[in-house]
Amino acid sequence: MSTAMTPPLAALIYPDERHDIEDLLEGVARRLQQSGRNVGGLVHHQSRYANGNKCMRLLDLRSGLQFEMTEDLGVSSKACSLNPQALAQASVVLRQALADGVELAVVNCFGQLEAAGGGFVQEIAAFVEAGIPVVTAVAARHEAGWQSFTGGAFVRLPVDEQALLHWCCQQLQREDQGDRSC
Repeated sequence: MSTAMTPPLAALIYPDERHDIEDLLEGVARRLQQSGRNVGGLVHHQSRYANGNKCMRLLDLRSGLQFEMTEDLGVSSKACSLNPQALAQASVVLRQALADGVELAVVNCFGQLEAAGGGFVQEIAAFVEAGIPVVTAVAARHEAGWQSFTGGAFVRLPVDEQALLHWCCQQLQREDQGDRSC
């Protein structure tokens, strides 16, 4: 497939048990930013609360702001810990990146919410409609939802730094007709 025909949408589809995808996305985004590229979006960071519960944060690649996506509901809680207010705040980051005309968008993942038609699907679609390349990560368990969302119109990237960087550079150089390097 020629560069001109490559959709501006790529996904790193990874095994469910792999947990270093966000480091890969953030590392490539930071490398591109350091080379002067206008890359925006969100990456996921995971840690633990003092009681051992999972704590998930989204990091704005441009401002450094973090959004705590989970709420610590206590050790014995089985309720959904998603913080809807933080999700709404994080979606503003993506919409602002679109309004600011970033050259490339990183969307932390296409996960359970997106597979159900929520989360950041509207923001991903808006970037693609605007012709802004988007890269995301998709756990294998959400691949069917991703396929349904994209209709198969995406580039499947191996979970590999060089492959990700190559795709991003290809997209960026297409945008400026090869006048700038990555």
